[in-house]
Amino acid sequence: MWRRTTSDALSHISPSPTQSPLSPLVPGDAPCEVEDGSGHLFLCGVSFNDPASGNTRPVYLFSIFLLINIATMTDRTIIAGATKEFSAFVSSTPDSPQFVKDNPDAGIGLLQASFIFGYAIALLLSGHFVHKIRWKPLVMSGLCVWWFGVLGSGNAKQFNSFYALLFSRMATGCSEAAFQVVAPPLIQDRGGDQAGLWLSVFLTGLPVGLALGYVYGSRMAASVGWDWAYYIMCIASIPLLVIFMLVKDDDNGGILNGAEETTDEFSVEDNRDANSLPLLGSAADSDANQALQEQGDDVHRKHREFTLFSEVKACLSSSVLVTLSFGWAAIIGVVASLGTFGGAFALALDLFDDERDAAYWFGIAAALSGIIGTPLGGNLADKVLKRYGEQGDESLRHTINASMLPRINVLVGIALVFIFPTLLMQEAVFFISFLFVGWTLLFMTQTGVNLVAMLAVERCHRPNACAFLMLTSHFLGDVPLPIILGLIKDSLAPACTVGESGEFADPESCKEQQAGVRKTLAIAYSWVIWSLIFFELARRYARQEIGKARRKEINTLFLLEDDGVERESTSQYYHSKFRPPQPQNAKDDEVSSLSENGRLI
Repeated sequence: MWRRTTSDALSHISPSPTQSPLSPLVPGDAPCEVEDGSGHLFLCGVSFNDPASGNTRPVYLFSIFLLINIATMTDRTIIAGATKEFSAFVSSTPDSPQFVKDNPDAGIGLLQASFIFGYAIALLLSGHFVHKIRWKPLVMSGLCVWWFGVLGSGNAKQFNSFYALLFSRMATGCSEAAFQVVAPPLIQDRGGDQAGLWLSVFLTGLPVGLALGYVYGSRMAASVGWDWAYYIMCIASIPLLVIFMLVKDDDNGGILNGAEETTDEFSVEDNRDANSLPLLGSAADSDANQALQEQGDDVHRKHREFTLFSEVKACLSSSVLVTLSFGWAAIIGVVASLGTFGGAFALALDLFDDERDAAYWFGIAAALSGIIGTPLGGNLADKVLKRYGEQGDESLRHTINASMLPRINVLVGIALVFIFPTLLMQEAVFFISFLFVGWTLLFMTQTGVNLVAMLAVERCHRPNACAFLMLTSHFLGDVPLPIILGLIKDSLAPACTVGESGEFADPESCKEQQAGVRKTLAIAYSWVIWSLIFFELARRYARQEIGKARRKEINTLFLLEDDGVERESTSQYYHSKFRPPQPQNAKDDEVSSLSENGRLI
C-alpha cells in the first residue's frame, strides 16, 4: 500500500473530457488509498466520489440503490417461500385470531400485506418532507426502521406470537416508503440519456429480490428455521447501511432537484417560459445557473408552499396518473398473489412433489424474467424518450406518455396470451416456461409505467407521483388480492388448506379438488385484464391533455390592439415556446411583417 499527495492523486484520477460521469474509473487510475481534507475517498484504484463536485458518482449511487431494493424485496418474500412453515406457525400460536386459525392462507396473505400499514404512514410523511429536508437522512431513517422490523420478525418465533410478527412486518414498510419516493426521480435526474436503462436496472431489484427471498426463505426454513432467515438478513444488511452512510450528495443542497420549496430565479434577458423547462435534470442547466451567479445577475428567491393537501391534490388532479395507478395495481396484485401462493398452487396441482422444488423453480422463473424483462423494458423506454430529445421539455410530457402507454398495453396483452394457457397444462416444464414468458413481458412494463407516472405531473411533484403509484398499487393490488385469493382458494379447494402439521389437510381429497385451484388461478389471471382497460384510459387522458395544450398554446389567435382598440384583421399564430414579437404600428412607408390576414410571414 502506498500514498500520494492529494494534488497528485486528484490530477491523476480526473476524468478525461470524453469520460462519462456515469462510468467508474478503471483500476489503476487512482492510488489504493488517499486521504485528503475534502472528503474524497479513493480505495484500491476506484474513486467513489466525483472529484469535480465531491458527490458520489452516479454509477455507485445507483448500484447502492439496486442493492437496497434487492434487500428489501428479499425480506418481503421470505414468508412466500416457506408458506407451510408460516401456515403452521399462524395456526398454532396462542394469540392468533380465530379466522387466521380457520383460514391459514388468509393469515399468510395478511402477513404479506401487513407492511402496507407502516408503509402508508411513512409514505405520506416521506412524500411531504422530501420537499423540505435532504433525501439522504430521510432514506437512512427508513432503512433503520426496516432493520429493526426484520429483527423483530425473527424474534416473533422466539416469542411464539402472531402479533409480534404482524407488527414487525408493518415496520418493514417504512423503508420502502422513504426509498421508493426518492430513488426514481433521482435516477431520472442523474441518468442522462440512459435514464430509462438505469431506472430499469434499479427496478430489476424487485423481481430479483422477490425471487431470492422465495428461494432463500424456503431453504432457510427447511434447514435452520425461518427465524434465522431474518437474523441472517439483519447481519448481512449492516455493511449496506454503513456504505449508504458514506454516500455524499450536495447537489441542490441535498434536496431532490425540482422538489425544493425555494428556488432561484435569475433576471436574464432570454429567461425561458415555464413550459420550456427540461423534464430531466441537466448538467448544462446547472453550469448555466452557476455562470449567471458569477456574472452577478439579480437573483430572486421564489418560495412554493407544499402541504399534504396540495400534494394529494396534484396527484388526484392528474387523470393519467390515477388511471395508470389503477392498472398497475392490477398487475402488482396478481404478481404478488402468484409469488405468495405459487408454490402451494403448483403442489396442489401435482406439478411438483415437494414445496421446496416448487418454490425453487418459481423463484428461478421470477428472477430470470425480471433480469431479462426489466432491462428490455428500459431500453424500449429510452427509445421513446430519444424521439423527443434527452432533456425533453415540460410541454412534451403528455406526448411522451401518449407514445409510451400503447407499447405498455401491447406487452400486457401478449403476456396474457402466454399466461392463460397454463390453466390447462399438466406438466411442470410447460407450466413454468409459459409463465416465465408471461412474467418477462409484464416486467418489461415496469420502467415505462414509472416514467409515465413521473411525467403525468409537474416536475416538482415527481416524488409524490411515485408515492401515489406505489401506495395505490399496494392498497388496491398486493394487499387485498393475496388475502382475497387465499380465501377463494380455501373455499374452492378446502382439502388443499395447510394445517398445523405443515401438510395439506387432506392430501387425497386435494387431488380431487384441483379444479378449484385452477379456478382460483383463472380469477387471478383475469384480474390482469383491468390493467388493459385502465392503461387505455390513461392513454386517452394523455391525448386529451395534448389537445388542451394545442388549443391553449399552439392554436391560440391573439388580436393585436392599437391604442386599446382591437384590429379585426391582425392576429398572430405562434407556439408557446417562442415569444411573439410585440405589435408595432406601421409608420410612414414601413413594410409590415404581417400578411393581409394577419398571420406571420
